[in-house]
Amino acid sequence: MKVIFLDIDGVLNDAPTIMEKDDDLPAEPHLSCLKQIVDATGAEIVLSSTWRLFPQSRNDVRNKLKTVGLQFIDKTKELKDRDTEIREWLGRHPEVNSYVILDDETEFSPELTAHQVITTFYEGLLPKHVPQAIAILNSEKSAKLGAEAQKDE
Repeated sequence: MKVIFLDIDGVLNDAPTIMEKDDDLPAEPHLSCLKQIVDATGAEIVLSSTWRLFPQSRNDVRNKLKTVGLQFIDKTKELKDRDTEIREWLGRHPEVNSYVILDDETEFSPELTAHQVITTFYEGLLPKHVPQAIAILNSEKSAKLGAEAQKDE
């Protein structure tokens, strides 16, 4: 199983859109990039964004993902930080053999950083990030590192 840990702010939306249009919902160009990654890898989406904590925000994300034929299968638990939350989720899902973290945050352990595609709050997920995410999801190195991250739990 391949998994995408998905942040929203700075990944599926961006600062200019939020400020200029007063809209923080996922934007089409970023959704299109996410769809390309899913289509190329067959990965499942796990919501790791703080948006997961609020029912209305989760529904907004769910509805925007549906517009491009995507859905999230789960969300991480609320723990002390995102690194811990992702590690905990991986620990409960040994069937995961490959994963990527789409996030503009950089506070991850070295094991998880190796699986991260770093976006920026200003730009969000761009076409230049798509090949990197696909390569991480499709690499044998990713599968091995995923197993190591789970063991470190």
